[in-house]
Amino acid sequence: MNRAAIVNAGGACALAGVSAGLAGAVVGAVYGLGGQEIPLNNSTDFLSLVQKQSAYCIREWLFLVYAIFVVGEGVGLYYLTRPAGSMALWALVAFSSGILIGIVQDAAVVAFVRQFPTDYAGADTATRVALEPFARTVVGIVGVQQAVANVLLAFGGALYSLAVLRTGVASRWFGLFGLVAAAATALFGFVTATAPRLSEFEPLAEQLFGFAVLWDLWAAIVMLGVRDGTPAANTETLA
Repeated sequence: MNRAAIVNAGGACALAGVSAGLAGAVVGAVYGLGGQEIPLNNSTDFLSLVQKQSAYCIREWLFLVYAIFVVGEGVGLYYLTRPAGSMALWALVAFSSGILIGIVQDAAVVAFVRQFPTDYAGADTATRVALEPFARTVVGIVGVQQAVANVLLAFGGALYSLAVLRTGVASRWFGLFGLVAAAATALFGFVTATAPRLSEFEPLAEQLFGFAVLWDLWAAIVMLGVRDGTPAANTETLA
């Protein structure tokens, strides 16, 4: 495959990933699932998890699909920005590391929502009391994974954006917006890592994370617009 074909494939992956992520967000909004973190603060939250198990499964599967497609997006961005040399390579390393941790995290959440609510619903009162701390520990571990993944993705996204600004392989506005998206992703990771100390800022941080999704969509448009033989300097007009 030539460079343009790989970049186009990355754009298709980015578009598919954004579609899956937005579909998951819609499922969460329709069924009132709240933010990305599953609330397990009291018995009412656990019963809600049991009642909405199917909706949680659908949402978390869609989020996992989003993460899987982002792997291809990262490769496409690397080939797009490869004229930047080592900067693009380090961006690929950070971005890929972050998304691989994110895939492990999303897969763990899928397994949790598939199995735990069923076990909890069939348990007696004494067993439920024992299961609740275990579930909170699992969610806590997932939160740490999410924080690490977001920080690495933010670093990788920032390097890709700087590579765009340095080489001019795409619109300067795309590069600048990527830096904003990277900052929003890093903020979300920081708030998640410090939970529950900054829990009051979590809804805002999660909303700002939407900038990262918009940047993914913009990246899809940019990469799908690359054509074989198009000089790097001229690709700015494609975005």
